[in-house]
Amino acid sequence: MLVLLQLTALSVSHVFSQNVNPDREITIGSVELSGNKKTLNNIIYRELQFASGDTYSPDEFSKRINQSRLNLLNTSLFNFVTIDTILSHDTASLRKMDVSISMLERWYIWSVPIVKISDRNFNAWLQTHDFTRINYGLDVKWYNFTGRMDELDAVIQFGKNQHFSLAYQDPYIDSKKHFGLGIEAGFNNNREVGCLTQNDKLVYVFKPDGVSVEKYFAVNATFRNDIFTTHQLTIGFRSLSFSDTLLELNPDFSYPGLGNPEYLYLGYKLKIDHRDIKYYPLRGWYADLEINKSGVGFNIEKPVDAAWAKTTTRYYSQISTRWYTGVSFIGKISSGAWQPYFLVQGLGYNREYVRGYEYNVIDGKHFGIIRSNLKFALVPERMHKIGFIPTPKFGRIHYALYLTAFADAGYVWQPQWIGQHNNILPRTLLAGTGLGADLVTYYDKVVRIEYAVNRSGKSAIFIHFIAGI
Repeated sequence: MLVLLQLTALSVSHVFSQNVNPDREITIGSVELSGNKKTLNNIIYRELQFASGDTYSPDEFSKRINQSRLNLLNTSLFNFVTIDTILSHDTASLRKMDVSISMLERWYIWSVPIVKISDRNFNAWLQTHDFTRINYGLDVKWYNFTGRMDELDAVIQFGKNQHFSLAYQDPYIDSKKHFGLGIEAGFNNNREVGCLTQNDKLVYVFKPDGVSVEKYFAVNATFRNDIFTTHQLTIGFRSLSFSDTLLELNPDFSYPGLGNPEYLYLGYKLKIDHRDIKYYPLRGWYADLEINKSGVGFNIEKPVDAAWAKTTTRYYSQISTRWYTGVSFIGKISSGAWQPYFLVQGLGYNREYVRGYEYNVIDGKHFGIIRSNLKFALVPERMHKIGFIPTPKFGRIHYALYLTAFADAGYVWQPQWIGQHNNILPRTLLAGTGLGADLVTYYDKVVRIEYAVNRSGKSAIFIHFIAGI
């Protein structure tokens, strides 16, 4: 009886000690991987916020599990990632969790036919529907080339603008996976070029035997000490040749008397990325800083002297169950020296525009843009299996649909040719607002349809294939 009483007391004491210490720390046991048929294990371990033997509080453990899943998804190597935890040992002195990570890899080899417009964006092309301005060819992208998250990209493009290039990027060349290296080379023979900005729109010139020829070569080195911060340093050489026709139409297109500028360029970029999902973020923040110098001063160069710095900051938050908001700022400043037209790039290119002004180009050496979004998850993220597609790489998809409201503002400083060609948008406040819908699905695909009204009262429907902020 005494023995039974002692055992009972010990048992009660053990249970009581567990109940009064529900938040005792968790030690990670084994970490098992499955589903990574191509991706090497050490590439996956690099993205994890934990390792076997680490000890965390339950809250910290949960945060690290969730962040590790997001890190793996943001590599763009997997369509789906699931992390399960199994309690393998639980005593008063030790609470151990084993971790099992299962992944569904993407399809990595894409031979994509090129059907590319010569215009700055799809919306500018829709104004003319000029099918002669479509280029064609083949773009072969091989993601995860050797299973180490490296990429190989080869482009063969014909049509009005011919483009041939080869690029390779290796994110890690050292055992600790901190340093990466990339190389790129290409050739462009452009028979149609935007030669000047008139009435705040790009004017093109076409010549059958070519208007502009470009050859370039660049190498870059990356440093990623932690998961969220990346440094990149680039050095390259660029050789250009402009036709007499182009220089006659716009004498400011290049430096006076220089039809074939050749120069070295240096670039540095710092990225700090704490977004949940990079291609369509709903929570977190992102910031970067870019510095570029064209023309270094060596004798092999033909006089080019320009420098600029640009920064981007984006912030995303969830304000209720299905409501989200986002805001961003993009700013650029350039050196004081006079710059030819081919080097000046204000608003209207890439992601740098105020919504509602997609048809316009606003030249200037400095600019600033503020964007804001409010969105509602009409269809929160869902999973679906397509029965007639046998492979899970394509047959298992995820999708979501968001309704959006937005407002943007921007300003461009120091235009160099504002009075020459009736351009009125530089040095004026640009503002646009509107409503839209975003369809988000697998393989990082986004389709945005937006109705926007700008400050001048002009409105239109625009289509984009990247997140608004």
